[in-house]
Amino acid sequence: MDERKLIEQKLFNDTSKYDDIMDFPYEHPKRHLPMPQIDRAAQFAPFGALAGFGDMIKQKTKDYAQKRYPTEEQEQQIVRQIEYLKKHPELIVDVNYFNEESGYYEHIQGKYKKQNKEKGRVTFDSKNIIQVHIRTIKLVSKINQE
Repeated sequence: MDERKLIEQKLFNDTSKYDDIMDFPYEHPKRHLPMPQIDRAAQFAPFGALAGFGDMIKQKTKDYAQKRYPTEEQEQQIVRQIEYLKKHPELIVDVNYFNEESGYYEHIQGKYKKQNKEKGRVTFDSKNIIQVHIRTIKLVSKINQE
């Protein structure tokens, strides 16, 4: 063994200073119940010291919606609705879609603007949505043209 490894071994593996207490049995405190292992680990987690942070995370994960992909039938219905909106751009629709940034299903109301089939995106007013994330398109109203 080289000299450096011998020094490290002596520094970090030498327990001779603690020989007098090494064989004492561990005594659990009488005033406190033992902390559950999950709580013991959590106190070292980031933000573990912030009161209520764990509850806030649990609530947020409850609200988080799992993205559901449309069935073939639903996908064909969305395609038909988009084709119809291309012919009737004056219609205002309510689009329910999955927003990847927030992790929630959201609604937007607006008029159909364009479709990019190569990228699989549809634009309603100024919102660009991935077509497979669209869950429903519902008619809201027609704009009165004078």
